[in-house]
Amino acid sequence: MHVGRRVYVSNLAWRTSWQDLKDTFREVGNVVYSNVIKDEAGRSKGWGIVEFETPEEALEAINKLNGTELAGRTILVREDREDRDVKQYNAENGITPPARPPREPRAPRAAGRGRGPRPRPRPAEAEGEQGEEVNQSCGLQIVVNGLPWAWTWKELKDLMAGAGGNIVRADVVYGRDGRSRGYGTVRYETAEEATAAIEHFNGSELEGRTLSVRLDKYA
Repeated sequence: MHVGRRVYVSNLAWRTSWQDLKDTFREVGNVVYSNVIKDEAGRSKGWGIVEFETPEEALEAINKLNGTELAGRTILVREDREDRDVKQYNAENGITPPARPPREPRAPRAAGRGRGPRPRPRPAEAEGEQGEEVNQSCGLQIVVNGLPWAWTWKELKDLMAGAGGNIVRADVVYGRDGRSRGYGTVRYETAEEATAAIEHFNGSELEGRTLSVRLDKYA
């Protein structure tokens, strides 16, 4: 019995069909089954399954296609968790799955996050004796709420570049279903650049939505 042959593909564009999925993944192996999951109304849920003839082809798909673009969206490709034998197969054959992309470290969430007055960045001299060390990591990242659902990190980065400054990293946050949660983070080289972006974009209109831009104090 073949094991570990299926991969889970999320963040699909709504117009992506099972045939589009098959045509894309057949570039790395022999696809025996592909399907885009739909709701009761027949609309795509934004994720699907692709099954290959061998586990090696499935792992090749994860290595080569995870993070690539399909129909204008960056797709996420990982092993299908329902294929319960894939991890055992990997261990027995000395196969190491690809590492997940690194994420910015975050402190534990405090109770009541998102309520109360917004924190104001303080100058280095107001931080006390440890001010210089703290400011090396704090005040550089902002959170942008109110993004269009179809936006990726590229659109977010291009938008925030309008305020000037050097952007180190931009990310759109996705849920477990692979769909955007409507917000993202942008990290700058300096706290001054982050503050300028907040002043420039907070409260502005974007595709019928009002942007909320604030300092990410948990970054």
